[in-house]
Amino acid sequence: MKIHEHQAKALLREFAVPVPRGDVATTPAEARAVAARLGGRVVVKAQVHAGGRGKAGGIKLADNAAAAEAAARQILGMRLRTPQTPPEGIEVRSVLVEEASAVERELYLSITLDRARSTQVAMASQAGGMEIEEVAARSPEKILREWAHPALGLADHQARRLAFGLGLAGAQFKQGVALIRSLFTLYLAKDCSLAEINPLVLTRDGRVLALDAKLSFDDNALYRHAEIAALRDPHEEDPLDVEASKYSLNYIKLDGNVGCM
Repeated sequence: MKIHEHQAKALLREFAVPVPRGDVATTPAEARAVAARLGGRVVVKAQVHAGGRGKAGGIKLADNAAAAEAAARQILGMRLRTPQTPPEGIEVRSVLVEEASAVERELYLSITLDRARSTQVAMASQAGGMEIEEVAARSPEKILREWAHPALGLADHQARRLAFGLGLAGAQFKQGVALIRSLFTLYLAKDCSLAEINPLVLTRDGRVLALDAKLSFDDNALYRHAEIAALRDPHEEDPLDVEASKYSLNYIKLDGNVGCM
């Protein structure tokens, strides 16, 4: 199960992972109110379960509350089309309005399950802001990996090794190590299948922030997390997938007229 960026950031904040200040809005007026509360420049981001939102016109900068309202009016209700959406696109029903960050560097950090090794793997790269699959195909040496011990988890020295590999130093190094540890704690506590921060950014004032976040959860563990299951947005899923899930079926839609059961 996937959740929206604003929901993922709320969970990150709960586990002490630094994220920009912001809030969700479902109308232009709400977006204006959030922007006014934040003050200064803000970013208005379409909330859909897909990447590539910026190139598709789903992310806009706004200098003030009035501009944020205008941006939200453009984004809300549009059908966002990216390489990760169906051909007809996904209707945008909400936006995240958050403070704009003065970005110095973009990095990548994620935790997922390595099925071949039967344990969690933390991955980091200095090539942030790009699709990690693209980085893996073109420059696999740029991706750092640390495998967690099945019983002991991710050790402190492994978090330090990842932070060092990301080129962090001084106060940012300490922030990075703490962030990596907190993200791993979240991953285990909520039975995630993926916890991805792309980009993880260094700001000009020395902060380490999760500028974007993606969390996916193990469907088989949702019975333990009613609060996570409540975050599901059926509008973001294929109606046939939603119907199949009511009967605990794994459904995969295929082309053609031959079925396999």
